[in-house]
Order: sequence, then structure tokens, then C-alpha cells
Amino acid sequence: MLVAALVWQGGLPIATRVGRVTVVAWPAQAALGTALADAADRAPPFPDLGPAPPLPIRLILAPDRARFDSITRGRLPGWSAGAAFPETGTIVLLADARVDRDLAAMRHELAHVALRRRIGRRAPLWFEEGFAAVAAGEWDRLDALRLDWQLARGVSMDLDSLDQALRGDASDAGAAYGLATTAVLLLRRWGGAAGLRPFLDHLATAPTFEQALRDTYHITGGDFEQRWQRDVASRYGWLGWAQSVGAFWAVLAVLLIVLVRLRRGRDAARKAALDLPSP
Repeated sequence: MLVAALVWQGGLPIATRVGRVTVVAWPAQAALGTALADAADRAPPFPDLGPAPPLPIRLILAPDRARFDSITRGRLPGWSAGAAFPETGTIVLLADARVDRDLAAMRHELAHVALRRRIGRRAPLWFEEGFAAVAAGEWDRLDALRLDWQLARGVSMDLDSLDQALRGDASDAGAAYGLATTAVLLLRRWGGAAGLRPFLDHLATAPTFEQALRDTYHITGGDFEQRWQRDVASRYGWLGWAQSVGAFWAVLAVLLIVLVRLRRGRDAARKAALDLPSP
């Protein structure tokens, strides 16, 4: 079906095999496709997942939004630039020839495929997206500061809302991705040196996501949500944001106070000099 969609859009995309990766790209993006396929074939195992069997991957580069929407059947929001179909090992990217950006998007989608192959089932959307962000190394201090600001503006923090926001507009999805990442990072911290591996082991065998939480962390889904909310509030809430950037503003405020006092001192000295009688 995917190949048929490509042909329907016109033009003849080129299929190139690089190791276990087959990349399908239009001629203008053939070189980019080969580079991305090579990177995907040589990608190291993701943290927490362990070595994965070298199963085939199909990578499709869409040169524009119209063809991306056609290949993905219009099921993704307009801001999306990547999609993974783990059941078939297929990744679709809206490639723009910026290799660093395309590499990051491809690694995120590869993490989706690797996770599904590891656990053999769907997980809640917030977990899948948060895991992909963590596995692809997308979370950094700047993201934490952005999330601080979103929380200061009153962004909702419950797991059901995250799943809805991840399918929403770009602004809602941006905050939701950050929050989903913090939820997965919390589960990872609870695993200690083993990280998420014990939880993923249970997720692969337990009948439900809730049961995997119980088997691994001995808590219910409701318990996890409450603990996650408290963790986010303490680590990334407005207080954490103030602590992160407050030092800069505190130093700036002190400097301004010193400068104002120096200026006042000079002005007072000049005034006193002007008030002295002439000899």
C-alpha cells in the first residue's frame, strides 16, 4: 500500500538497500536517503532495550508535505515530520535535506520500532512518545526550562490529557512531549542501575500496562500519576524554573542596585561641589 501511494503521487522513487535498511527516496534526495540508511543500519542499541535482532527496516523519505500526508494516509497532525509503523518496520520522514534534523527524527522513529519489537504490543501514547524522546537523547536542560515555562502558564498534568495533547496542535503537543518525557524519566530513575529494563520485561508479558506497573514498581496507575505530578512540580515547576534562572536575575539585580547607588553617590558629590561657595 505504501509503494502504491508513492507511485500514485507521480515520479519514480528509488529503492536502495544499505545493510538491513531499505531506503525509498525520490532522485533529488537519493544521497540523503543513503546517508540516513547507513546511519540507521549502524545505529547502536538504545538504552534499556539491550541488543536487538537485526530485523529489516524500510525508510521512506517524503520530499514534501503532500506526499508525506499521502503515504501516512493523513492520520498525523500537520506539524508532524516523522512516522513509524512498527508492525512492518517502516519509517516515513518528511525530509528537508538538513541532515542533523533528519537524523534526530529518524532516531526518534527508530526508537518507536525498537520499543514495539521489544515489548510486542502497544503501550499508552505518552509512554511510547516519552520513551522515544529519552532513547533518542532528545531531553536536555533547555527542554526542562521550556517545560518550566509551560507549567508556569498552567499546562494540565494528567496522563489522559497527555495522550490527547500529543494528537493536538503544535503548542499543546510541545508541552505534552516534555511532560511525557518526564514521566518516562521517573520510571527510569526508579529502576536504578537497571533503568527501564525490568519494567519493559514485565510490559512484554503482563496482560496490561497497569499490571506491568504493579509487577515492577508495586504501585497502581493512579499512584504513579500522583507521584509523577509531585515529581514534575518539584523538579520542573515554577519554583524549579525560578531556581534555574533565578541566580542570573539575582546577580543582575545586585549589579543594578550597586550601579544605582554608585550613580547616586556621584550625583550627591557633584551636588555638594556645586553648593560650595566660591573662594
